Amino acid sequence: MTTLLNEHGNKLSDDIDIAQSFNTYFASVFTQEDTKNIPKPVDVFVNSDDKKLIDISFTQHDIDVQLAKLRIDKADGADGLCPRLLSETKQEISYPLFILFRQSLDEASVPDDWKCANVCPIFKKGNRSSPENYRPVSLTSQICKIFEAVIRDAVVQHMESNCLINDSQHGFRKGYSCLTNILTFLDKVTGSPVDAAFFTARAIALQALY
Repeated sequence: MTTLLNEHGNKLSDDIDIAQSFNTYFASVFTQEDTKNIPKPVDVFVNSDDKKLIDISFTQHDIDVQLAKLRIDKADGADGLCPRLLSETKQEISYPLFILFRQSLDEASVPDDWKCANVCPIFKKGNRSSPENYRPVSLTSQICKIFEAVIRDAVVQHMESNCLINDSQHGFRKGYSCLTNILTFLDKVTGSPVDAAFFTARAIALQALY
């Protein structure tokens, strides 16, 4: 176990004290999202009933697909259900999971176990004795991740089929990447004079400091 230093420079060797030190730092940099001012869709989407996603439709086959994709080397969440167990019992649990997911959507609620996570500190760089040089990784329920994947696929399929995603969106889309974004940009600017300004994350951070 790595020995941490607290804000006073004293060594922390007790596991509980180390965990509390990590928790204090991670909580201090946590970002609270603003859920009261959510951007509204453009009018053409709002006024088009046929393009509204009223419900998430999925079948037991969709559950089977996600269970088949499970990587058994991944860590389990706070519920203690490891991917290997879920993978080896996928035929037996597929239908019960389908019922559970359907009821969760219908009731607009999720089990409490899905809201819990095992937070693991991952070292980045620098002094290993400083909590600031670690980033938190939350290990959540594998069953919840399967449910999230089912919802994600349904939402993406709806948006793609109804052309609700702008062609300029290259991130987080199948078949799109930074490379396709760059190629599209080059295609537009080739042959004509263009002024371009590029900002790195580091430059933006330094600008914010000064």
